[in-house]
Amino acid sequence: MSAQELEQRREKRKEAEANRQVAMESGDAEAILKSTKATVKVTREQNEETKKLLRLMGVPVVEAPSEAEATCAALCRDGKVFAAATEDADCLTFGTRLLIRNLMAAESQKKQILEVNLALLLEQLNITMDQFIDFCILCGCDYCDTLKGVGPSTAIKLMVQHGTLEKARGKLR
Repeated sequence: MSAQELEQRREKRKEAEANRQVAMESGDAEAILKSTKATVKVTREQNEETKKLLRLMGVPVVEAPSEAEATCAALCRDGKVFAAATEDADCLTFGTRLLIRNLMAAESQKKQILEVNLALLLEQLNITMDQFIDFCILCGCDYCDTLKGVGPSTAIKLMVQHGTLEKARGKLR
């Protein structure tokens, strides 16, 4: 289902490669670094070496049977870990209790580390977990296209007014 997302990532990598070439020709060190980071693709061998190193250091390694975010969310939901640190908000739809974003952001980006508490989020939005999942689907995700004209504001209004995606669907063109 996320083939389209993977294709978009490939396109972004191609664009970053072109930007890197331009930056190298102009000698812009900051742009070279930025575009180089966007073109890096970690190999299976690098992953295996990293896991081996972590194990040798005594750090537990959990290998996800499928989607990594789903596994991280389950570990957090079940109280095995304190939080899930990722840039992928899908972790919330999988039930992680605490999401940490921007943890690994470069200092030069000056991004604040963001903590999202799922229970507090649901309380403040005054919606259920099922409604939150429907809200996320309306906003767009890795598994389906976005709906033209439906962003977070419209999506939450639809959830509050209609309660479910199925009931809100009739109000969408």
